[in-house]
Amino acid sequence: MKTTSRSIAAILMALAGALPAGAGDQPDITMAINQSPWLDSFVAMVDLYEEETGNVVKLDVNPFGGLLEKIRNSVRSAKGSYDLVNVNSLWLSEIYSGGFLVPLTDIRDGYTLQDGILTYGATTNWDPAVGSFSPDGALMGVPVNGNVQVLYYNQSVYDDLGLSVPATWEELHSNARAIAEATDSYGFVPRAARDSIVYNFTPYLFSHDAAFFRVTGPGQAEIALNTAGGLAALNAYLKMSGEDVAPPNPGAIAQGELIQLLSTGKAAQAIAVIAAWGALENPNESRVAGKMSAALIPAGPGGTHASSAGHWVAGIPKNVPAERQAAALAFLDWFQSQDLQVKYVEAGGVPVRGDLAGTALGAENAYRFLEAYSANAGNAVMGLPFAAAAEASDAMALHFNRAVIGEESPETALNAAAEALAGVLERNGFTVTRQPEL
Repeated sequence: MKTTSRSIAAILMALAGALPAGAGDQPDITMAINQSPWLDSFVAMVDLYEEETGNVVKLDVNPFGGLLEKIRNSVRSAKGSYDLVNVNSLWLSEIYSGGFLVPLTDIRDGYTLQDGILTYGATTNWDPAVGSFSPDGALMGVPVNGNVQVLYYNQSVYDDLGLSVPATWEELHSNARAIAEATDSYGFVPRAARDSIVYNFTPYLFSHDAAFFRVTGPGQAEIALNTAGGLAALNAYLKMSGEDVAPPNPGAIAQGELIQLLSTGKAAQAIAVIAAWGALENPNESRVAGKMSAALIPAGPGGTHASSAGHWVAGIPKNVPAERQAAALAFLDWFQSQDLQVKYVEAGGVPVRGDLAGTALGAENAYRFLEAYSANAGNAVMGLPFAAAAEASDAMALHFNRAVIGEESPETALNAAAEALAGVLERNGFTVTRQPEL
């Protein structure tokens, strides 16, 4: 079913000015996409594309949980229902490794992403020989939503207490302690529920120069979790989940609860997705509208910064006619320009370029998140770059969550999570090198 938002498109057309060259006459195409807070902004861009070019992009909108099954069914059939599929970062490895998408250079020889487009840890490219993402791999898709984590902090509280933006995890905890001691707000909110904790823990892990695992060759992986760096990262995470700074029962806090604590002013800091910005800025939903700021997530001991990639990439299936593949690429190419990405943000979308902070838009207070977004997006990593990422995340989450609620020591949790991860990797064809137990 086609979703429309002509009122937003009309505004965008009025602001359009000089638009990129038209994509030319193309056949109608259909895209499978998720129902989400940023859907209306994407619909606005589709409507603008149709107004400018006369080409038609039909959107088949699905709940998040149902989209993956629709994509799987379509790409596995003899003739695909979708000319474009919107793939969440957690599903990319499965879809890429299955060989279901056509490399964009097979559609247009020599095709590359436009300058300024972010790749979120090379997740637009896949190397089948290695079985993972690689900047040297084939270009498989174009990002359409850049949802990464950033550090949120209440600027009003910071100003009242004379706090500075933290550069390290130690400074973040010091700020959290100061807030908790001097105000009625929690100093920090972790996102430590089982369905959230692996994603939320990722910046801590990678900023400590550790990882869940590393691909060391074709079909080969080395566990990098239960190491000195991994232990330091988990201890930092547990410190930010402690009763001196965090709400009670942090192991039950998922994304919805985290955003609610920030928006009601009951908490002053958190690491959360940039997509939460709109809700925090909405005066009808938030008591802190106009008071929040975003920053670079703190660095580990070696100065490394990291953020969790949680973006969406649009790919073009192999099982649709060549003329519709070309039409799909025409739309994705049109979508990438800086002028159009500015309009995407103005319509409420999360951009996929890292150079918008330097535009006139970046100087507007309403879009003060752009600099922090660009910095964190440039540091975004895919923590689990293989096809069974969801299974591995669930297996490890149990132990990280138990560490937060005090049922397992950090060492026990890391050893158990590492063993669970190794088992998933081996069941998926990897030869795994384990670490000695902590």
